[in-house]
Amino acid sequence: MTYQYFSNSFFFFVLFFGVLNMSSWWVFLFFLMYIYPFLHCMNFSLGFFSKNYYICLDFFSFLMLILTFWVVFLSIISSLMIKNLKFSYSFILMFFSLFIFLLTFFIVNNFFFFFFFESSLIPTLAIIVGWGNKVERIKSGYYLFFYTLFASMPLLLSLFFLKKTNFSLSFSFFEINKALVLVYIFLVFSFLVKMPMFLVHSWLPKAHVEAPLSGSMILAGVLLKMGGYGLYRLFSLYKMFLSYNLVWTYISIWGGLVSSMICLRQVDLKSIIAYSSVSHMSLVIIGLLLFSFSSLLGSLMLMVAHGLCSSGLFFLANVLYERSGSRSIFLNKGLMSMFPSLSIWRFIFCSINMACPPSLNLISEIFLLNGLVSWSFLFVFFLMILSFLGGVYNLFLFSFCNHGSIFSSIFFFNSCYLIEYYILFMHFFPIFMFFLKLDFFF
Repeated sequence: MTYQYFSNSFFFFVLFFGVLNMSSWWVFLFFLMYIYPFLHCMNFSLGFFSKNYYICLDFFSFLMLILTFWVVFLSIISSLMIKNLKFSYSFILMFFSLFIFLLTFFIVNNFFFFFFFESSLIPTLAIIVGWGNKVERIKSGYYLFFYTLFASMPLLLSLFFLKKTNFSLSFSFFEINKALVLVYIFLVFSFLVKMPMFLVHSWLPKAHVEAPLSGSMILAGVLLKMGGYGLYRLFSLYKMFLSYNLVWTYISIWGGLVSSMICLRQVDLKSIIAYSSVSHMSLVIIGLLLFSFSSLLGSLMLMVAHGLCSSGLFFLANVLYERSGSRSIFLNKGLMSMFPSLSIWRFIFCSINMACPPSLNLISEIFLLNGLVSWSFLFVFFLMILSFLGGVYNLFLFSFCNHGSIFSSIFFFNSCYLIEYYILFMHFFPIFMFFLKLDFFF
């Protein structure tokens, strides 16, 4: 026992010494590989009260933790080229701090999680502004900062008010009066901006387009899920205001349809994938705010599936950008004749994004459709159009890039590397395995 304690202490000493003194990227990667298997040895159950006063590790937070480890690990591997740049150690330090903030956000059992919710903004902003692609990254950083800050200050005031009225910051002891509609709006709005909900989504496409590859991957894979996790944690408060939840539901249905149509008007690969994220997150918002078991389960599945699929699509877009020097769909054409194996991966991820079998996206949308239509049959018409448009913009994304004639001004293509196929496979493998083992969610 003493030896095990000493070895663990020595390992964490080496970790913090290595990362804080910026000695090597591989220390951080080794830390992720070391600690990930221990998550599966933890004891958790589906019950909300299967936790102590400080730590909550129920099924929802467990899956978010696994998703965080997975996406952060793949993001670091995909950005190894930054290792040769001047400020590469600052980059890994930002990733390490972001990883710690995400980890603590998903396991804290009281409203101190607001601190970690907001702290994740600082390393994200540093990654986008410091290692972004163009001059416009400053503007996209402003969008990200002020949208989040505008929504989070009312949330902080609401938490102060609830602490004063309930004499506790724990989720388990919170109650809210039905008359306090303004407090409810403040509580829910910050998480809706983080998702993001349509009408407050403008920061997301700008942040994705200007962010580096690893920033886009972790933004789509994990950071968007923080809003959904916050909504789930506070649903005991939101269920007192079901009539007001309808407002966000109708906005999300309309926003999902509009953002799907906007996807068809984009010419930037990253922008198309970013707007498809807005469309998918609108379904997650509706499922979380209707509170049926089917819709909650479908939202959880879609958050996990979208985090992996969207991260893989951003990585594919960056693979093309590194070879052609452009993300325009008009310049990246005819790639099936140049990279047939890469075209297969693009076909797989576009199919997963439009919820084709065998993928977790299909099961999640079935559960969501079941929950939404059982609540109101009028939803079925809008959801039919939303599913159809999802297929349209994914076919649009696939066919434009892979078919047609190669642009004559692009003279040179590097071949694909093994590490790129490894990263794509590691995005695809969990989605496929969850489809084969659906009893994991019950």
